[in-house]
Amino acid sequence: MGLRKGQKELVEQYRGGYCAIPAIPGGGKTHCLSLWTAEMIANKLHKPGKILIVTYMNSAVNNFKQRISAELKNRGIISNKDYFVSTIHGLCLQIIKEKPDHVITNEEFTIIDEVSKINLIYSCIDEWKRHNENKFRLYIDESNLSANKLSDTYKKWQEKLCNIMLSAIGDFKCRGIAPKQAMELCQNLGEDSILSWASEIYEIYDRRLKIGGFLDFDDMLYNAKKILKEDELLLKKYQNKYSFVCEDEAQDSNLIQSEILEMIANGNLLRVGDSNQAICGSFSNSDFSLFKSFCENPKTTVYKITQSSRNTVDIINLANYFVKFVREKHPVPECRESLLPQFIEPVGEDDPRPNPKIDEYGIRVGIFKSWEDEARGVVIKAQEMARKYPDKTIAILVPTSWRMNVVLNFLEARHVPYELLDNTSGERNKTLKKLGRVIDFIAQPENGQKFFDMMNECFLADSYDDGVSEDEPDQERKTVNQKIILNEFLKKYPVEKILYPIGGEIERDDIPKDLINSSIWTDFTDKLEVVRELLEFPGTIVEKLILFISEKLRFEKEERAIAQKVAGDVRYLMSQDPHWKLADLALELLKTKNMFNFFAGIVWDLKGYEPKPGVVTVATYHKSKGLEWDVVFLTSITNADFPVNLDDKFIGEYWYLKEEYKNPQAIIKSDLKKVLGEKIDEDSILQSKIETISERARLLYVGITRAKEYLFLSSFEANREKRNEILPSKYILELRKYIEELSK
Repeated sequence: MGLRKGQKELVEQYRGGYCAIPAIPGGGKTHCLSLWTAEMIANKLHKPGKILIVTYMNSAVNNFKQRISAELKNRGIISNKDYFVSTIHGLCLQIIKEKPDHVITNEEFTIIDEVSKINLIYSCIDEWKRHNENKFRLYIDESNLSANKLSDTYKKWQEKLCNIMLSAIGDFKCRGIAPKQAMELCQNLGEDSILSWASEIYEIYDRRLKIGGFLDFDDMLYNAKKILKEDELLLKKYQNKYSFVCEDEAQDSNLIQSEILEMIANGNLLRVGDSNQAICGSFSNSDFSLFKSFCENPKTTVYKITQSSRNTVDIINLANYFVKFVREKHPVPECRESLLPQFIEPVGEDDPRPNPKIDEYGIRVGIFKSWEDEARGVVIKAQEMARKYPDKTIAILVPTSWRMNVVLNFLEARHVPYELLDNTSGERNKTLKKLGRVIDFIAQPENGQKFFDMMNECFLADSYDDGVSEDEPDQERKTVNQKIILNEFLKKYPVEKILYPIGGEIERDDIPKDLINSSIWTDFTDKLEVVRELLEFPGTIVEKLILFISEKLRFEKEERAIAQKVAGDVRYLMSQDPHWKLADLALELLKTKNMFNFFAGIVWDLKGYEPKPGVVTVATYHKSKGLEWDVVFLTSITNADFPVNLDDKFIGEYWYLKEEYKNPQAIIKSDLKKVLGEKIDEDSILQSKIETISERARLLYVGITRAKEYLFLSSFEANREKRNEILPSKYILELRKYIEELSK
């Protein structure tokens, strides 16, 4: 079966009890967990129940299903009845549907999407503010703000409060604390306690969720655990249903998720993860220490996966050097345990999947004079690598979403094909944008610009690229010229003359001479017929119009699923607000962040992401986890994005707040421990800085290990010796010394 160290022990030896698999990046944990599942099923060792695999992403669910199915097929078994793969939220939803009356008064509940959730919490804060304006303003350092900046600062503070409050509410739910109990716990904290505010806003938020018949993701975990605790028969049913419970990405687990899985597992619990890739704590309730503690439990059998064939030996050595530096020389001693001593080993020369080899030292470092200079330099180098190695995949990683725009602008200016890896753009948003363009035109069919935009984005964008090879440059030039001529034709004539010419066909004299009798013109006239069909469809039945558009634009399976969801939502929206028109729907669909993005993201996640050679992927470091590319650029390795010292800049601190309130999330965590009678850190702000430094070290480690062959690290400096000074992180300076020594 071609198994390596750790993999072999898992597949051949684990047959029950507690088991942990610490796996280094690229260690093939999905491969070996799928093999173990197939081996257990083939030998009927999973009986009497099924094997449950809980993983983090919808795409990972599909990946596991396909791999397990393939492994079983190799053994002559065609069945999916012996295993179940799900996200934790999918599992919890299944549990809630068994007893919906425990959660809500009827079975008609909906899972709220992220856009609606943000809108809801914003309105909850508004309601709370009406009675607590003084509290809201208490944290703001108004002495440092001019009168005309106060209004902007209030707005900025409310926007930050949305995420802070959602995180605090998540903390309450993760610990099984209901709104009423939260308010009772916080009643003696005082009006300056942001946790006390959170308990009050939690009550408003919970009430509004219930009125709307909504559950959020934290509710799903909270209620699933509550149901299992209260209903012994249901718990027994799940314990009998699943003989083995496996948790993938266990380093990102949280307390309530761990408790649910332990209850169901009834002693047979397998956890797979990498503590050095625990990077979700700053924006979720995940707890880095849970998997580590599970591995250290005397009852747990541990099989370590330490070999990886993903990276070149040079990149493996750099990753290991970084782990060693953090553990032995980190300037903040409390941060030295942020990375565990799990060192990556290359595979043996006889391994069927060897480590990649290149003819040069493929790691470089660059430090620039500004973020714009860095972004420009990275894009130029990425374009150069794409031309030099057209068969290789390339990614540019940025630490935060707001840095992306500069990178994207340079990519577009240099005409570099790219894909943005998030839920609001690229392939994920293309379907919504196509629907938006068509509906926008149907709402105003006399508008020439809307017609032009629709034709270019929905009908002409990819129509004329087939059949043009790199060996036919003259044909390619001719095709490009014909596209330009066709665009000029669209701009020249009114919409009605193009769509409804007097004689039924466009006059020959009006057709550009370079297009007469061309395949482009024939194809174009066929598409005009489709546009006429769309215009003639009754616009009053909007949900059917959307499905008709998806049919006429020949949407693929994933696109049709998104169109069906939009159609269903629109029917509901229009029943709630009769004044909602086609133009309103078009406006919503064409927004970068719209109410349908969340579902579209889920659909594309299920399909899975595959990097394409010649197309530069742009993503945050967080989004890159679990992925790999031949060439990777790690950008903005600064003291703000990757702090090392306690006096570095910290993203969780807000300059417009008073000194004692600059890190509100740290105050919340400290106050929550206080009201629950847990051990409190003497300095909550200091502890928060230590946690941030530790997590950012792991984030950089994740970035380094995404690269298979070539790795470029970069940073910049700005505003030297000013309040908003940004300098290269100590990490990149340390790694530069190591890289320069080896590259000699």
